[in-house]
Amino acid sequence: MKNRAIPNFFGDKLSSTEKWEEYRCELKKFFLDTEYGALPCELTYKTTKESQPVNFAGKAEWEAVFFEFTNGEKSHTVRTELILPKNKENIPVFVYIDFSKETPSKYLPVEEILDGGFGIFKVYYEDVTTDNGDFENGLCALFGKGDYGKISVWSYMLRQMASYLDTIGGLGKYAVIGHSRLGKTAMLTSALDTRFFFTCINNSGCCGASLFHGKGDECEKIKEITDVFPFWFTSGFKGLVGKENSLSFDQHMLLALIAPRDVAIGCAKEDLWADNEGAYLCAEYARGAWDLYNKSGAYVYTREGSHFLSRYDWNMYMTKFKEILNEAK
Repeated sequence: MKNRAIPNFFGDKLSSTEKWEEYRCELKKFFLDTEYGALPCELTYKTTKESQPVNFAGKAEWEAVFFEFTNGEKSHTVRTELILPKNKENIPVFVYIDFSKETPSKYLPVEEILDGGFGIFKVYYEDVTTDNGDFENGLCALFGKGDYGKISVWSYMLRQMASYLDTIGGLGKYAVIGHSRLGKTAMLTSALDTRFFFTCINNSGCCGASLFHGKGDECEKIKEITDVFPFWFTSGFKGLVGKENSLSFDQHMLLALIAPRDVAIGCAKEDLWADNEGAYLCAEYARGAWDLYNKSGAYVYTREGSHFLSRYDWNMYMTKFKEILNEAK
């Protein structure tokens, strides 16, 4: 790795668990204000469910769970899919946000995950709100005006899904998982919500689990991401274009908010745009937060291939989830 040393942006905040815990709320607010946007209100919702006829060769129980969100006279319903292996207790569940409406999908090998002993709670991301600059559809229509981006809205849905799982018996720990822009979403979600026992951040790149400082020309930077996807972020974030190397923060600080819980960061050799080197450094610079609790830091791996959420990645995440569940017994 080339020299990509960054200043100690934490100051003395990692000198004790007391200072770090006091700093957490301030740091969460900073990232929402600076990068992703704080939502202007909480929404109320009710859920209904509907059994699905497909049971994956008799292995599973599959329910569609409908979240009907309301704010005054406005409402929006988000369909989710809860798929649990049959006749099991203490089922660990992957809370997953998908690019596809279909189940299974190219990124979601349902039977393999069930065979691993895991449940899946899936949402299609554009059922929450569309992936464009329209803030008058989906949950955005209910939140109304505010300086927030779509990543914050997708993250909000994942946190409500965790609340639903809290009401169900027979379940174990929850993991949150996403790929690419939805990997950024998974990272933010776990930084904000400690109910997620394990976090899987796949090929998340710029504004995910990769550093801003010292990016090479082959990597996506703030200019490229905000030129194409300004609606993922606060309006002010675009003002940081070209300032990566002079920023007074970096993404390792958001990653550190997940500590001491476990994190796996997936990279792909051909995915140069996502800055794999920056992902390893992000984990390394965040390690001090895990050190406070005598825990190992984020686990980072690189596989062959390109930008994708593959069966190899799922197997890595399932293996790691099993390891940490066994360690927690």
